[in-house]
Amino acid sequence: MKKFSKIIIYFFITTFLFASCKDLLDVDSKRLTTDSEYGLKNPADSVYSMFGVFSQLQKLSDSYVLLGELRGDLLDITPSSDMYLREINNFDISKDNIYVNIKNYYAVINNCNYIIHNLDTTVVDKGQKFKLREYAAVKAIRAWTFMQIALNFKTVKYYENPILTVSDAEKTYPEFTLTELADKLIPDLEPLKDVPTPDLKDIDGYNTSFSYFPIRFILGDLYLWKGAFNNNPSDYENAATNYRDLMYQDRVIINKLFTTYWMPVNNTISNSFYMNWNAAFTYNSGEVMTAIMSPTEYGQKYYLDSLNNQSKFIPSDISIRNWDNQTYYLNEASNSQGDLRKYGSIWYKEITTPPAAGSTYTNISGSKPYVYKYKIYKQNVIVYRSSLLYLRYAEAVNRLNKPRLAFAVLKYGLNSTNMFNTKIIPASERDASNPTYMNFSDSRFNNNAGIRMRGLGNMDKDTTFYTFRKQNAMKDSVLYVEDLIQQELALETAYEGNRFQDLMRIAIRRIQTGEGDASFLADKVAAKHAVDGPATKTKLMTIDNWYIKK
Repeated sequence: MKKFSKIIIYFFITTFLFASCKDLLDVDSKRLTTDSEYGLKNPADSVYSMFGVFSQLQKLSDSYVLLGELRGDLLDITPSSDMYLREINNFDISKDNIYVNIKNYYAVINNCNYIIHNLDTTVVDKGQKFKLREYAAVKAIRAWTFMQIALNFKTVKYYENPILTVSDAEKTYPEFTLTELADKLIPDLEPLKDVPTPDLKDIDGYNTSFSYFPIRFILGDLYLWKGAFNNNPSDYENAATNYRDLMYQDRVIINKLFTTYWMPVNNTISNSFYMNWNAAFTYNSGEVMTAIMSPTEYGQKYYLDSLNNQSKFIPSDISIRNWDNQTYYLNEASNSQGDLRKYGSIWYKEITTPPAAGSTYTNISGSKPYVYKYKIYKQNVIVYRSSLLYLRYAEAVNRLNKPRLAFAVLKYGLNSTNMFNTKIIPASERDASNPTYMNFSDSRFNNNAGIRMRGLGNMDKDTTFYTFRKQNAMKDSVLYVEDLIQQELALETAYEGNRFQDLMRIAIRRIQTGEGDASFLADKVAAKHAVDGPATKTKLMTIDNWYIKK
């Protein structure tokens, strides 16, 4: 606790003195921290300052999930929901909403700016610039946080130096849209994408292993969003390349070990299933890439647990139907209805024994569902994991007119065998230049499986139910596969904090290309609103209503 106190005294003083200037940086003290007083001169200082950033990130964990899910179609309110949850669900968020506070985002950014401004990246230890790792990690966190503000509030005040004086707080800062922000962040991150993450695994018992944001993932996301707004093929190629390079660099695959499947008896489906998909959410699985750790022992609030336990929100009927309406495939003679990933995503209060990876279950049903993923999180929020990386990759390559390649991510898996199978990826989708983003020949990808195989059986052998249906024109095939990707995101990543932004990105893309309008998002969200669905659709047909008013 002494070390933690040092963190509080030493570092948080640079952020806790700030409230907001309008929506950013009012100060309530005339005596603020200065560079000369709190430079990162002691070797341990940068370690404590990193902990400070992680602690500030904790304040964003609930907001990240609730804004991404309650505004979408997969998470719903209940009669016991508080007024602030209802505000989020109804796109009418007040400035005093306890789950949404823009100041918390800027506090993270200010902490990051302080480290970036003061960290000496030229220090060499054993031939390595070890502080460069922390520098890159902090820039990644800052970029992700900037991006969250732009996604939720439409524009973000951009600044690179720490706010340390009253005059700093009173300056005018440029306000960027997401595409303008991307044009600032991409050149800032590109030179750092090969820098390893810091070798800081534990600080005062606080495990930091999953607290780092892969720069290539953030770059991929920035390019993907740019592509949605600008319809520029080079943005999609850059997105796909960054995603694939991260897969290669970190040996990220869709591991078929994390599969929940019906136990076969005499080559037919039995009435018992073996559960192992939820094992992917454990931190030694290789699946989790980034998580916001939110322990409460130091006084931080974490709402998701109690809100989930008290049924302040529940899985929507739509989300449950999504799983129930899929076809599980064992072989040509034996199939059934239902995606078994449902039981790692939700559980029922009537069944008091929680689902355990590596266990067998039969006859699971109930009327009081809750989000089981939040139980697995254990006061942490998973931001990035393998499946999301592959689904974002599929979204990018699909927009490069490679719908069969994108479809292979869902059904077959990207490995050397499948990449060279012309029935899976035809010659028409192979480039003579052999782009890097299509290179999955390395043995590290040998066990790559299709994402749907995790809960729907031997999908790679299915020639009846889930097949690529070629459309009349390439643009129609692209739209067809994009719809499948959107559906797969709902099945695989439900309740994880991405849903509303995923719908937003696809809707914006179709609006920009003339392939659709705001109804792509509005219809899906309105379908969740049983009573005021038409009014909700009308509201969401105006794009400005997708964003939180500042």
